[in-house]
Amino acid sequence: MIIAPPTRRFETDKAGRIIYPVDNGEPLSNDTEHLRWITFVKNGLEDWFADRDDVFIAADLLWYPIEGRPDISKAPDVMVVLDHPAGPRSSYMQWEEKGRAPQVVFEFLSKSNTAGEMMDKLDFYSDLGCDEFYTYDYQRGVFSAFQRRSEQDGLSKVKPQADGTWKSPLLGMTFGLSADGRLWVRRPDGKLMETQREIARRAEAEAKRAEAETKRAEALASKLRELGIDPDKIA
Repeated sequence: MIIAPPTRRFETDKAGRIIYPVDNGEPLSNDTEHLRWITFVKNGLEDWFADRDDVFIAADLLWYPIEGRPDISKAPDVMVVLDHPAGPRSSYMQWEEKGRAPQVVFEFLSKSNTAGEMMDKLDFYSDLGCDEFYTYDYQRGVFSAFQRRSEQDGLSKVKPQADGTWKSPLLGMTFGLSADGRLWVRRPDGKLMETQREIARRAEAEAKRAEAETKRAEALASKLRELGIDPDKIA
């Protein structure tokens, strides 16, 4: 990527330091489905990496790759930096992050996205160090994967595996499309990534099953006592 010289002077604070905006003026999502897919993947990744404090995951966070150039930035729908401290940030300034570029980025396409815009993002992520880039057009049910084969290569499109799925080498996750073009994600443990609603429903169902088991056990213990048997003494 050829970095052209700045065409204007940048805004500075009272100390003369360049200001890096935390908002690019664009909405988080273009429609309700766009937001749903962003939160589905972000929350699913956070759930999988919940026990690790060395994985940084963010949605719609401005990434500034070059110090002194606030005019050069992107805000991926979802970004992941592995083996890197988690924690809150108002933006991701790469020179303050040990020079680490986001390794995995996701973009979800809506009607307002153009092919030229996606090509611009592909070039940006490829030239500035991302190793994996995934796009999902939820309107048409089309998923695309781009991966870097070596440090010398840029991002290139990856064909699906024989079973029609794509594998993320860094995340260890598998992506696929259902018959109606709906994206699904399988975690390294073999379980499908769930929405927060699905997680809540499963937790509720498990709580109800546990409650029913407790009531059955209590009823059995009561019946045994009626028969003169101490349930606590039964091996």
